[in-house]
Amino acid sequence: MILCYTALSLFSLMLMPVGQIIRDLSLFGFMDFFFYSSINPAYGFYYPIMAVNRLILFVILAVELARSNSHATPFKPIFIGLFSGAIFCAFIGLMDFYGIISLAWYRFGKTTTPGVLHSTFGNRGVFCEFVLTVVPFVLIGFMERTNRLWMHILLFGSLVICEIALILAGARAGWVSYPLILFLCWLFFYFSREGRFESLHIKWGDLVKVGISVPVTIIISFLIIFKILMPLADYLKQETGIKGIQRGADTTAQYIERQASRLIEPSKRGRLYTWGEGYNVGRENPVFGMGYESFCWHANILGDIPGSHLNRFYSREKYIHLTPHSIFFQMFASGGIVGLCLWLLIVAYTVMILFFDFIKHRRLLNIPVIISIISFHVYGVFQSMQTFPMIWCLIFLSLAYAMTIDDDVVSPRIRRIMGVLTGTSVALVVIGFFVYLSNFESRGLAQKYGKQIYAADQERDRFAGFFQRSQRWKYGDYRWFGKKGAIHIPDGGDIQIEFHCRTPGLEKEPLVLTIFHAGRVVDKITFSGGGGEEKGRKHKTLNQTRGKKVAGFTVRRKYKLPLTPGETQELILAVSRIWIPHNVLGNFDRRELGLGVKIVHRKHS
Repeated sequence: MILCYTALSLFSLMLMPVGQIIRDLSLFGFMDFFFYSSINPAYGFYYPIMAVNRLILFVILAVELARSNSHATPFKPIFIGLFSGAIFCAFIGLMDFYGIISLAWYRFGKTTTPGVLHSTFGNRGVFCEFVLTVVPFVLIGFMERTNRLWMHILLFGSLVICEIALILAGARAGWVSYPLILFLCWLFFYFSREGRFESLHIKWGDLVKVGISVPVTIIISFLIIFKILMPLADYLKQETGIKGIQRGADTTAQYIERQASRLIEPSKRGRLYTWGEGYNVGRENPVFGMGYESFCWHANILGDIPGSHLNRFYSREKYIHLTPHSIFFQMFASGGIVGLCLWLLIVAYTVMILFFDFIKHRRLLNIPVIISIISFHVYGVFQSMQTFPMIWCLIFLSLAYAMTIDDDVVSPRIRRIMGVLTGTSVALVVIGFFVYLSNFESRGLAQKYGKQIYAADQERDRFAGFFQRSQRWKYGDYRWFGKKGAIHIPDGGDIQIEFHCRTPGLEKEPLVLTIFHAGRVVDKITFSGGGGEEKGRKHKTLNQTRGKKVAGFTVRRKYKLPLTPGETQELILAVSRIWIPHNVLGNFDRRELGLGVKIVHRKHS
């Protein structure tokens, strides 16, 4: 079933602009192409390629781990290590929050939400996803047959540390999900005290104790925050000058109160809004979806198309999120009803196998794995868990553990039913292949909405070897290529092109642009410290980042190409050297850039 889900995701890449991707691959080269696809933003059409590649790698990891003959090795050390990592991250996150240490260097000095706890994560939501998914592995400690009080105190102390960190992170999804994990942990704690893990015999007295213990644990966490940590932080600020990322006790209290109020009164751009985005993108192809992890790319296109489901959904205000903030709506947008049901079938069968194996063989490690899978999907109601590789990898570790269990733990009737469902899944994947093929490069959507091509940029196919437009780094209306690029001119004719150079160090080493047509050199332009070869004008605006400046030079050229109705002429551009903005400007742009290009004027005759 996992292979079926992977195959369906791989086939869905046919909905992406395959022809453009192949042209880019030929100009970028194999290594650079996969590097650029790995750093492509979510609104680019390379992003689904990266996501499918990640999915395949995680499936391979799961299969290799599942080849182990023992259920406890290597999974038990991995699960214990993950839980220990969550405690470590929560602890040093608190130290960073209150100024005892600083993690700014690890996060490049930036956080997405100022004044809240992020720990070693650049995003507080990812931190909460990690903690909530791996905290159930605390039960491994309770399953050790020991009556040592200090061990139980240590384990529940670690749960309190995690809860305090989750509260200060301010992620509402974590606040909603964590009480469920506490409930299960307290429940199994009382089981461990009575030695009744194997019996599954629940007494009403245990449920009463759990019902009291969960709110008491939460109250203790809030008391520690408001009565100990906040006053201590204000004292340290006044007496020693130690400052963390928190902004004082009053500010932190106001932030927690504001986040708590949003649980009852959702914001205009809250979860219902983002879920609506995912639902309306998926409605364009509700059966087989729009392509694996392609939500943001589609949203940026459909949001500007009058008559699309998403455009009508926005009505008054348009704000496009990177994800629909729900694993279920994201899977619906990616693989449609087929993809979503296939994943739910995988999860349901995994939990069933683990549960029946626990009943039959009393394998206690199954319990925290089941709870981790449940926690992953409970939190997934509010977040897109596939977006971040480390989080997405966690569920495959649990699936790998379940793969080690023989299916004879379930009854022959269930095995027959699952055999039918598996065969049906294979048939649906085959049907999906032909459905995606019939809508190759999303041409059906282009025809439906009267577009020449399905893209936000209708001129996209005229440029090969060029980077997709970036929201992080802009200099005018230019398209940037790397070492080589190509411009396609339908029907030929006259064309005027403006070349823009921001390569640093032109005074010492000029940049030479060579232009080819039909296999011969038609032009050479040299950019040096004084401008272009023919006194190209210096761009007036300068980019300044961290005190560094990079000047820009522009040169315009006119080219007369043969008139060839029905055919396309091609200009090949090649630069003598490239530069990486990250190395010069200290930003996040790690592309190898050549020149920027803009078509100024074109006529057919």
